[in-house]
Amino acid sequence: MSELDHIHIRLLGPIQIERNGQQIGRLESRKALALLCYLCSQAKPVARQELAALFWGDKPESRGRGNLSRVLHNIGQELPGSLEADRRSVRFRGDERLWMDTVQMQRLSRTDQIHSLAAATELFRGDFLEDLDLDDCPEFDLWLTTEREEWRQRVGQIYNTLIEHHTARGEYEAALRHVNRLLTLEPWREEAHRQKMLLLHLSGQRSAALAHYERSRQILADQLNVDPSPETEALRQQIEELNDALTSSLRPVQPRLPLLERGEEHTWLVAQWEAARRGTGKLTLLEGPAGVGKSALLEDVLAYTDSLGARALRSHCYHYRTGLVYEPLVEALRPLFHPTEGLLAQVALAENWLVELSRLWPEVQTVHQTALPGLDEDTTARHRLFEAVAHFLEAALIQERQLVLFLDDLHDADQATLDLLRYLFHRLQYKPVWFVCAYRREETTPNHPLVLWRNVLIREGHLATRGLGPLSNESLLQILRRYQGLTGPQLGQLGRYAIERCEGNPYVLEELLRDLSNRAILQEVAGGWELDTGQLTALMGNGLPVPAGVAAVMENRLSRLNPRARRLLQVAAVLGRDFDLALLLRVSAEPHEWVEICLSNWLNRGLVIELDRKAGNRSNGNGSQSHRYRFSHGLLWQVVREELAQLQRERLIERVAAVESNKAGEETIRPFAGQRGIEESGEWE
Repeated sequence: MSELDHIHIRLLGPIQIERNGQQIGRLESRKALALLCYLCSQAKPVARQELAALFWGDKPESRGRGNLSRVLHNIGQELPGSLEADRRSVRFRGDERLWMDTVQMQRLSRTDQIHSLAAATELFRGDFLEDLDLDDCPEFDLWLTTEREEWRQRVGQIYNTLIEHHTARGEYEAALRHVNRLLTLEPWREEAHRQKMLLLHLSGQRSAALAHYERSRQILADQLNVDPSPETEALRQQIEELNDALTSSLRPVQPRLPLLERGEEHTWLVAQWEAARRGTGKLTLLEGPAGVGKSALLEDVLAYTDSLGARALRSHCYHYRTGLVYEPLVEALRPLFHPTEGLLAQVALAENWLVELSRLWPEVQTVHQTALPGLDEDTTARHRLFEAVAHFLEAALIQERQLVLFLDDLHDADQATLDLLRYLFHRLQYKPVWFVCAYRREETTPNHPLVLWRNVLIREGHLATRGLGPLSNESLLQILRRYQGLTGPQLGQLGRYAIERCEGNPYVLEELLRDLSNRAILQEVAGGWELDTGQLTALMGNGLPVPAGVAAVMENRLSRLNPRARRLLQVAAVLGRDFDLALLLRVSAEPHEWVEICLSNWLNRGLVIELDRKAGNRSNGNGSQSHRYRFSHGLLWQVVREELAQLQRERLIERVAAVESNKAGEETIRPFAGQRGIEESGEWE
């Protein structure tokens, strides 16, 4: 090649050879093109004798070598300096001025970087030397067939890596794009058809998954004359059974919210499951505020584990005040005790363990006619009960092979449930059982049973934890874009209303949109969506209401405060979403020590956050810095503020103005009626 020549060669798909950005002139024959491509594909010198035999094997050796010399001269005219040749061998020169798609693809595929692997697939435009065949060169044709198959296998492996990566992260749309391209390349690959069925199933398109099964069955019959494998049939049956269970005449009010920005967490959870199924897992704890998407993420992961043959047992924990113990685990394991569809009739357990199990699951007596359990409640009886549950789960694993036990809202679990859960984990931690739970850290205090339980597991090295934070505005906007039919300005107005108010919380966003639907402001019409911008403008101008579902969640969080602390929080709300500690002390007339206790509790519960001193704190007039705080969510602040009657708010606002202007002197609001001293205030919950 000359000093200024830059050569681009594409061999994957239709052949393209460019010199300095221009297609080279036509070579003298297709055999000359084949020879050039062959030399490009070799990373070493090739003997002239070998080349003559490969392309002119039907000719005498002298004539074959003469034809080779003529073709090499033709190539040298089109690509000056590209060949290094002597009397014995020929080599295609490769340096920094040569770009070849095959070389680039090999380089990119050797890395474990996902973006590099994705870039490698973009280079594969079709079969190796897709438009080149030489009928009179059988040796070359054999080499070409082998090379094409090897390149297909290489790109197939890359696609499989990308599909597995995106599936593990819950990025099903991206995984589907890759599996579709893989099927275009190899429509007879049954494993890829199963991957597509699974991805459609996981993304909620279960009818499409079953339809693709029918298409794949036809393709296998037409091209390979075979029936689907048992693995494919088993996956079809799983999807059909789930379809039957989910059949409902109710239509969703709004599009299903996708998983966004949760790829890392999804991958982490799948890794925890993989460790558990190998018997090396830890108890997994996913934490985050209400509505951030913990349950949705875990349910998505459980759908994935279900597709791998694991049975998921799930339950919610509820805050009972009647002393109802073990209820979350009782409900989670109840499907295993079903008289006809459970495992009671299939597992072999000693009579004494069955008697203990009947304490929590009366179904045991129905199936096995066991004796009635005793009424003793000593520690020995508790241990027998725990051991009976562990024995039953061990026996269940013989039938199910892999189990997932998921408890949601673990912060509401009673102490007995936490004890049994920890006992079961220790007894079964080397079995293929994944213990996974979700909870809200803001619902726990330093002395909460879950905090103490969590700390013990951390100290033992048996806990794996991960937190979920709010979504970015871009992800929230992606959710809004699923409302097909809205114009750009309408999406902008809807975003200003919903995104700014939800503050990254997907549940709050969903409730805001549901509220608009209930008000007939956002409606589905003829397969699309319409937004009444006039009504939305009027709603925004009249004071934005808190959706009922969001208000219920906020009020439930506030109900855990005692009345006196809740009253103080109302005073803080009147000061503004951001409030100053010094001003709160003067307006509330509460003792400094009590206010600090309240602030500490609010911070632990995630009701308020402390502002950065540089950004939010200011001098209080005597040279010292006053601490400033902010309600953790705008709608929480609104709910607290609206708890006060209009008259109470007006009087507090007047006092705040008086204190700030120093017109009241030493006057402050008198302590609230019915206040008790700190030592008399009792429990926070």
